[in-house]
This record gives sequence, C-alpha cells and structure tokens, in this order.
Amino acid sequence: MLRRTLCSAAVVGASLSLTGAVAPSGASAAAVPPDAIRVGGPSSPADAKLAFVGSRVSKVGRAFRVTDARGRVVLTGRLTAATGTAAPWKRGAIADLSSLRTPGRYVVRVGALSGRPWTVRSRASSEGVTTILRYFDANRDGDEPSATHRPAHRNDAAAIVAGGPHDGERIDVAGGWMDAGDMLKFTHTTAYAAAMLQYAARLDATDAARLHAAADTGIRWLVRAHPSAGLFIAQVGDARDHDLGFRDPVGDDASGLPGIETRLAYPGMGGDLGGKAALALALAADRATGAPREQLLQQAREWYAAGVAAGGVMPSLGGRSGDFYLGDTAEDALAAGAVALWRVTGERTYLDDALRNLAAIVPDGRLSWNSVAGLAAADLCGALGRPTVTADPLASDVACKALRAQAAAAVARAKGGAFGTPGAFTWGQTGENGGAGALAALAGRVGVHPGALKLGATARDWLLGRNPWGASFVAGLGPNAPRHLHHWASVAGDGLPVGAVVGGPAPLKDIAEQPVGPLVPSQFNTPAATYEDRTDDYVTSEPAIDYAAGSILLLAAVDTAPAR
Repeated sequence: MLRRTLCSAAVVGASLSLTGAVAPSGASAAAVPPDAIRVGGPSSPADAKLAFVGSRVSKVGRAFRVTDARGRVVLTGRLTAATGTAAPWKRGAIADLSSLRTPGRYVVRVGALSGRPWTVRSRASSEGVTTILRYFDANRDGDEPSATHRPAHRNDAAAIVAGGPHDGERIDVAGGWMDAGDMLKFTHTTAYAAAMLQYAARLDATDAARLHAAADTGIRWLVRAHPSAGLFIAQVGDARDHDLGFRDPVGDDASGLPGIETRLAYPGMGGDLGGKAALALALAADRATGAPREQLLQQAREWYAAGVAAGGVMPSLGGRSGDFYLGDTAEDALAAGAVALWRVTGERTYLDDALRNLAAIVPDGRLSWNSVAGLAAADLCGALGRPTVTADPLASDVACKALRAQAAAAVARAKGGAFGTPGAFTWGQTGENGGAGALAALAGRVGVHPGALKLGATARDWLLGRNPWGASFVAGLGPNAPRHLHHWASVAGDGLPVGAVVGGPAPLKDIAEQPVGPLVPSQFNTPAATYEDRTDDYVTSEPAIDYAAGSILLLAAVDTAPAR
C-alpha cells in the first residue's frame, strides 16, 4: 500500500548521531562492517573533497595516495581524524582531496584499500539537476505533459469541495504534481517545490529554463487552487488513494471508485500554507510581464492575506483527508512570502512583516516544507540571486545575521557524525539534508559563515554516495542508486521513476513502527540511521517532490558558488 504520513515532525535536538538509541525489540545489531573508503562527487574543481575511511582500528596518521585514470600518483597525504561518530565503523578518518582541481577521475588508496573513482569536472552538479527534474516530469498530473504516463486525473477539473462554505461545489483543480509515491496533491509541498525550483533557477543560469518550466507546473496548479474569493484548496484526493496500491494513474478516472474517480478537494488555510503559496506565486510574478504578472501578483497577495488572517498553522482538514502535512510554525512561511512580495512590489509593509516574523524565529538550520525561514533570510541577504537590501542596511544586517545563525545550526548538527550530513535523522532525511545543505551553501556564497560552503559540498556528497551504504539516494544517478522505489511507476520496472529522491536513512524505530514488513539486514545500519532499498518500505524508499526540490537547490547552490 502507498503511505506517506508526514505530519508535523519537529526535529528536536536535530543532532542525532549515527549510533542513536537502543534498537527496538527484535532488531539485532549488525556486525561491524569491513574497512572501506567512501567518496563523493562528481565535484567541481573548487569544491571541498573529503573521502571517508571507516575501519575497525584507527588509521589516523596513515598515508593515503590518489591515482588518476592512468594510474599515476597525483596526490599523497596523511589521514586526519574524522569529527563525530564513525558509526557503523568503530573508527573514522578523512583524506582531504580538495587540492585536486584538474578535471578527471581519481581513486583514493590507503594501503590495500581503494574507493570508487571520484570525478572532478566543471558544472559537476548539472547532471544531478537535470536528472532530478525527470521526477517532476513523471509526477505531473492532469494534462500536464509527462514522459512517464498519459493524461491522468482529468476528472479533477470537476473535483468536489469537501467542507467549508463552498462544500459540494465543483471546481477545477486538474494538473499540478502528484506528491510522492501516491497520487495525492498538496498545496504545502507544491508551493515549496515551486519556490525552490525558481530559486535554483536564479542561481543556475545553465539550467534555468528547465527549472522554470518545471516550476510552472506547480504555479499553474496553485492558481487553480484558489478559484474564488475565500476558497483556498489545501489537498486533492485523500487517504482512500492509499488503499489501492500501485497502479497506472490513467485508470483512476474510469475506476468507478468513490474518492478515486471523482476526487475531493479539501479547503484549508493557515499562515504556513498561505505564506508558502504567496512565496511561490510572487516569485513567478517577478519573472512575468503584463497581465500574467498582475494575475500572479494578485493571487500571491490573496494567499498571503488569508494566511495572515488565519493567525496560525493550518488545522486538520478533517473527513477522510488523512491529516497529512500538518505543520508547527507559521512565522517562517509568512516571512518568506512577505520577502517575495516585497521584491515584486517594493511595498515597505511587506518588508516590515518579513523582518517582524524573522525576529520571532529561533534558527534551527533546517529548510523543508515545514521550515522556510532560511529562504527569507537568504533572499534579503543577497544569497538567492537578488541584491541585498541596500536601501535599508538594518534590514540587510538582520537578514544576514539570521542566515549566519541558520548556517551555524546546520554546521553544528553536521559535526555529530563523521560523514557530515547536516540533515537530521528523521523520516525524510534526504529532504533535511538537501535543505540544510542548501542553507549552508547559500551562507557560504555571500561569506556570512566561514566553512559553510564546504558543508554544502559535503551534503551533496552524502546524497550521491559518500555515506555508510555507499549508495546514491537518487534513482538513476550515482552508485548503487535506488532500484526498488515505493512509487506507482515501479509497476513498469525497477529504478523508476528516474530522478526520484527517496527518503533515505531513518531511525530504526520509525521504520519498525510502520507496517512495512521485515527489514533487509545490512551491516551498515545503526539504530539511528537505517536504510534499505525495498519497495514496501515507504520510510526509506518513497520519493517526494519536497525531497527532490531541496536536493535541486542544494546542487544549484554548491555548483554555481564562487570559489572561496
């Protein structure tokens, strides 16, 4: 069955080590794995490049050497101590290859040990961006063109409003993106993904056209999600989708099944929802002209005003909605939405709103569908493709300090483990890694936090294979990429959809609490960080558009950063 119950999941402490707590009853501790070298990349010439050496006994001080494609030794050095726990190994050490700037393929060697080749090339992350965009193509819905399936859920053009003053009305909410491995559509994640793709396009000129085209799928749907005064749709489809299992979405419209053939559209509003929708729509207005610009701007204003009026987070949508995506903060989204509106309109009221909401936020180094304060700070500080607030030095100072604090929190979290991922170990770790890594890279781009850009590169390397499992978490990209995804497209074959970013490692307890069947044993798993590539495990193996969007912003921020 398809399940993705990502309700509010505040990351308390946010610095779990890889060793974690005691495993649940019935879980056996894996044996210490054999000594191994884990490497990252592809990397741009100026990127930090830190190979990890896991071992049973300390190798700190041992010599390492690096050979090129012809077998020539091009770098030698000594291993240094890794910071934080080396779990699942007893000891960890680092080989710093950052001085390798000549494009090529390099192999790290320590005694008889060797790692897979580390590739250095210009525009190293562009392949990752274009690959992950294929997932957004696969998850398009309605008549939005997709290479993976024919038009689907066209009946959403006459969806039934479920609840509120407009209960029973028919509205057009066709199109957009299916959210994850299931076929539901959510305003929270659609707005977040559309905003992240547009910000990535500001940084990545080479891929900007593709990023904008992908984002526009979400923007068109957000406009439809607010069809009339006072009506804002938060979700299309409901928990009944999860009862059907994997299937071709094309067949739903003729299924005859309640809630599937004709889906319900659930209205809802909160500062978190209205702020994020305003953010995405205002970013779209900023790159539009004429009547489309005015329409998008008006939509952004109305979503934002409704979010402010709601006075808190979006409550449960009730009925059969399933209580997905219930957030725990509104100020962050309102701050981000206000910044984007200020950029488009120049109206001081929006800037004041943004600064007031930023002041209410305790930086936690997170960037996700439920935590977007870092976007507001980064935008005002000049890290997201627009200049800092030159007309108001105080506002610029506030924003840059907030961005520095967000980066500092991400850096502190990363120090808990030798692999240096800034993403908290929770359900959806790849989304956390992408978002926190992007924040760090953005802070590094504008020089407000020394070393933060290095952390961005480390987060990218974690995503693409520099982790205990030596596995990429992106289908169709990198070593040991996911083959058994929890996604409806898996009915067409292994490794589909290409470009999907799966949830990745999570606490064993979180997995054990879900009805996903027996875990596949791995010597690289720990109680705090367990991963398996298995279709039934929707904790580790289900992709989602928010995981993908955070990873794209990370790749764009690292790959286009100025050398420091």
